[in-house]
Amino acid sequence: RWWMSLLALLSIPMVLADLGQTFHGVFDKIVRIGSLTWLGLPNNYILLGTTRLLIWILCFTIFFGVITAAGKEGKAFGFLNRKQGMVVAFVIATIAAIFLPETLLLATGTGWATAVAFVLIGGPVVGIAFLLWKIPWEGEETQSTVFLKIVICLVLFWILTVMRNQVGLIT
Repeated sequence: RWWMSLLALLSIPMVLADLGQTFHGVFDKIVRIGSLTWLGLPNNYILLGTTRLLIWILCFTIFFGVITAAGKEGKAFGFLNRKQGMVVAFVIATIAAIFLPETLLLATGTGWATAVAFVLIGGPVVGIAFLLWKIPWEGEETQSTVFLKIVICLVLFWILTVMRNQVGLIT
């Protein structure tokens, strides 16, 4: 029985701790680090710098992959070894990332963001519409499949209504 009183005594600080506030503070710090505002730069510098870094990583990966795949027996392009191919990909990716104009970087980011948003928003809508079209998988319509279609139609209607309201808030 002494261990129960020891457990109760040790749990007093836990009762006084506000876990919600603690986790909220940690989440705010993670978001602050991820947003790069701690660098003290204006937002468009942070955006352009991050986009340049991501473009560099993408270009390096693609160039090194192509150079390596074009070679045979561990050589890149047949006349370069793997390390030389890595240096060539590094130089080309660095040149591409440094000398891309800001307007092109912002246009690239906007284009990819639009494509991802279209997939994330349009994917569920297309998936639900396909489900509505295919629901009587085999056989005839029953009361349960009709009920399921009505529920899915209501969910789809709700999604589209929320999207319309959110787009109205943005524009």
